[in-house]
Amino acid sequence: MVQPSITCSSCSRTYPRLGEIPVLLTDPDAYLDSCRRQLERLRHEAGETVRKIEDELAAVDVLPITRDRGRAVIGGIVGQLNDVEALVGPLLPVEATDREGRALDQRASATLEYLPYIHRDWGAPSDVDRENERALATLEEVRDGRALGRTLVLGAGACRLAYDLHHRDPSAEIVALDLDPVLFAAAHAVTRGGSLSIREANWEICEVERSTVERTLTAPHGPVSPDRFHLVIADGLDPPFPPRSVDTVVTPWFIDQGPDDLRDLISTLYGLLAPGGLWLNLGPLRYEPDVPIGLRFAREEVFDLASRAGFQMDRWRTDAVPYLVSSLNGRGRIEWVLGFAATKLEAPSVEVAEDGPPAWLIFHHLPIPTFPGQSVFWSETPALEAVASSIDGHRTLDDIARLVAGRVGRSDLSMSQIRGAVRQCLAEVHPEARGAD
Repeated sequence: MVQPSITCSSCSRTYPRLGEIPVLLTDPDAYLDSCRRQLERLRHEAGETVRKIEDELAAVDVLPITRDRGRAVIGGIVGQLNDVEALVGPLLPVEATDREGRALDQRASATLEYLPYIHRDWGAPSDVDRENERALATLEEVRDGRALGRTLVLGAGACRLAYDLHHRDPSAEIVALDLDPVLFAAAHAVTRGGSLSIREANWEICEVERSTVERTLTAPHGPVSPDRFHLVIADGLDPPFPPRSVDTVVTPWFIDQGPDDLRDLISTLYGLLAPGGLWLNLGPLRYEPDVPIGLRFAREEVFDLASRAGFQMDRWRTDAVPYLVSSLNGRGRIEWVLGFAATKLEAPSVEVAEDGPPAWLIFHHLPIPTFPGQSVFWSETPALEAVASSIDGHRTLDDIARLVAGRVGRSDLSMSQIRGAVRQCLAEVHPEARGAD
């Protein structure tokens, strides 16, 4: 059931909901419309796959038991599709009348790809390899008894970890953020005390009799407190919360998958946290293949970056653990996982590091210092002149990037691309940047 929209008390802007879940995005209507269009595309793609399998099964040399397996695959595809449509479809507003020409929001990924996360998180009180319990235990160890307070969980997925943290620290107020409508619709249903029936289908069938199972999903510790646990459809890379407004940020399986550049995310986290705030991380450093080698940071580099940004690294541990092992077919993988806690210091240093570039050139939350001779700096290159004239000792990389973006008027450039261009200019203009190795 679709609930009434909500209105921001400070700006009076209205935001719709996915069912009861607020959609706090720049263009929330485009997101919701894209969810519906993704469901339509998913239905079309499933139909094409089913027709292809049926054609293959019609061959004269196919065994009867092979046809049984093929029909089981078709049943799994159709059954899971029906489950997803029944879960998400009723939560969407009526079809938009002005969708003609509207771009598809690629973040609204209504797919079957992530259903295994729902089964792992909510399919049984204890999953087959205790993945949920292991994840919680790691964060509890590195948290070392510190209170969570106001907590954001970025990229919360199906929300089991956020839910478990809530029950470990009931006094905390937890806000879970994600963009996946399927995972969040399921998480909302079970954490509010309901149950959900969803099929797990085995695409690569090893045993015909173990091709599909229907599970009733529930929250093992009962419902959450609705005034202390919230789900919000929002971008974890640009959380809609004021600076210094949260006590803890949790990044589960996020820092290597969400941002194009981890350094930008570290700046965002530093800005969100109150002084003394806690950053809790859990996950592998398993980057997408197209990420440049210079941005595929290892553990030591992550710690070095966090320290330069103004965090104190506290406890940490690494483990090799089972990951997404299905109780239906026993398949999954072993994954290396890093858990750590870091504390935000009161004020990061903007001094030039003894090695490497100055921190203000790496991160977008630090003020860029003025430099001797800046008042008489001149260049025949307009971009260099614009960047040099924007440095006032208070503006950050992002501040200058926004000024440059306003001047060039290029809507096709992302903030990450503009930051990169400003960094290149600073490296030529600022003596401290030019002197860095």
